[in-house]
Amino acid sequence: MRTARRLGRLASGVVVCGWLAGCGGQGEAGPGELFVDTLLGAVASSKAADLWVSSVSGPSSALPGSAFWATVTACNQGVRSARATVHLLLSVDVNLSATDLRVGTAETGLLHPNQCATLHVPVSGETVVPEGRWYVGAFIDPEDAVEELSESNNARAGLPMTFGVGPDFLLAQVEAPDSLLPSGAFLTEVTVCNTGTVSAPAHMDVSLFPEAAPSESGLRVGSASTAPLSEGQCEVLRIPSVAVALPEGTYSVTARVEPAQSVNELEEGNNLLFGNRVTVGTRPDFVISSVRGPASLEGTASLTATVCNHGTTKGSAQVEAFLSEDARLTAPDFQVGEAVRVALEPGQCAPVELQGPVSLPPGAYFVAAWVDRSEAVAELVEANNTRVGTHVTVGAGPDLVVTSVSALRSGESPLSLRATATVCNQGTAPSPVTTLAFALSPSASLAASAPLLARAEVPVLEAGVCASVSGVGRAKVADGTWYIGAWADRLNAVRELLETNNTRTGHRVGLGAGPDLVLTSVEGPSDALADSPLRGRVTVCNQGTQPTRRPTRVALYVSSDPFIQASDRLAGEAEVPLLSSGQCVTVAPPSAKGLPEGSWYLGALVDRGQDEEELIEDNNALTGRPLTVGAPERWVVSARM
Repeated sequence: MRTARRLGRLASGVVVCGWLAGCGGQGEAGPGELFVDTLLGAVASSKAADLWVSSVSGPSSALPGSAFWATVTACNQGVRSARATVHLLLSVDVNLSATDLRVGTAETGLLHPNQCATLHVPVSGETVVPEGRWYVGAFIDPEDAVEELSESNNARAGLPMTFGVGPDFLLAQVEAPDSLLPSGAFLTEVTVCNTGTVSAPAHMDVSLFPEAAPSESGLRVGSASTAPLSEGQCEVLRIPSVAVALPEGTYSVTARVEPAQSVNELEEGNNLLFGNRVTVGTRPDFVISSVRGPASLEGTASLTATVCNHGTTKGSAQVEAFLSEDARLTAPDFQVGEAVRVALEPGQCAPVELQGPVSLPPGAYFVAAWVDRSEAVAELVEANNTRVGTHVTVGAGPDLVVTSVSALRSGESPLSLRATATVCNQGTAPSPVTTLAFALSPSASLAASAPLLARAEVPVLEAGVCASVSGVGRAKVADGTWYIGAWADRLNAVRELLETNNTRTGHRVGLGAGPDLVLTSVEGPSDALADSPLRGRVTVCNQGTQPTRRPTRVALYVSSDPFIQASDRLAGEAEVPLLSSGQCVTVAPPSAKGLPEGSWYLGALVDRGQDEEELIEDNNALTGRPLTVGAPERWVVSARM
């Protein structure tokens, strides 16, 4: 009954967002920073956890009666640690309710404040799901077992998945050249995927839609067909396209798969995709693709701007460099030196060196460049001539930054933990002796309130010099997942050119007594014959503080993208024996069957069912190199951490 009441409060939407944090869109993860600074006091005074579902995803489709996996990211944005159960739901719409079909459960493990856990939730093939379109949703703490700051933000619905038998073509990318002559040939790159449950060939049409009259029908400029695409397979096509006497102007390139609807798909409403903007005409088009400068400067600036001609005819234009107080370049900003003229053919790029004296107050500025500021050249596009780059500090003084920080991947809280960081002075003058503070942060951003681990001395650093600094301290924090961080000159004892770039966080550290399984390499062929067994090798290590409690399993996958999930195509599976702390083992998961032709990514996932309680639960996947199925040659490639 409590679950029904909870879901009833959520029935008005996918997620009822409270005052604490905004929500991502349907199927999207929520905000990267869970806390809002002005509300920290209210959160702290509650002395409660606040559990929410950041994201939920599943496969695009599944055969009726087949097992599948979904992925849920559960977070705690409160101030008290908690653990809870997550229910996986299937709903006919985005409004989760008590009548929705519960198809799986998972445990979050202990979530500390501002921490998240990624859960792989299995769904049994014995679960009866009617054919059709369903939304994958997740609900955390459905029984109100955890006292929370807000009880109305515990559910989220993801993107829909379809149960049935059939292909489902989806266009992932459409891209044409930025500019075209009114008449001529060009290539349009289209990525098409079959997210359905059976293989089938696909046909695509490429068109140009005039932006001045979007209601008009598009002008078809090319078409292509594929061989049968296997379920889950994507293919990149470079489609020959031809423009014939196009009126000058701006167009949008589009692709439509199965325009004649000759194939019966699981979904028919996802076959059109708009790509990039294309300008038609006979003029140059100058853009700044990048602008770079030193980290700091005094007296004279030397900047490099890369200028490209994205137009259809050759031309020349003047390039100017600037220093701006903000990330928006305007005419009153400080100009560095004189303008330099550059001549470029269509499609050509060239670096341009720009130098000049700088007479600005000390501080932080943005480097920037502007091509054809005077608009002396008639271009296809006049609004793309500026580029703002990175920060540069101006003046005489030091500027301390932490370029790296690391520690052991795991440790038990009462024991000492050793951390190492590299500190550099990227300013223009020596920095005096100062202090580096090592800290443990619950998130990837290092706040002043982060628990201190150790302090270490940073020696005198000349301009441009770095030093390796180490410290040892006791981790006086709760067991769980923490980021190792470092803060140079935390007390602002050194007057620097820039005071806001003194922190860095590194990798995560698992604190406590427990194992932590990770994959350090995935090896396999870069090419394989279609329908032949896949031979791969995976190295599994226990980087935790305790031996594993039971044997587990590692699964080899092929995926159409570089993000390995339990819902990807399973290629093989093998048992991983008991591993002591620090021990590794290499296994070769046997491939039960061959793979269909296409381009894939090879990857692996260990303990996908999360049977082993680990210090860190969401570091169990690793992606290897791309794999092409169908070529006769094969050789071994690998990906290593």
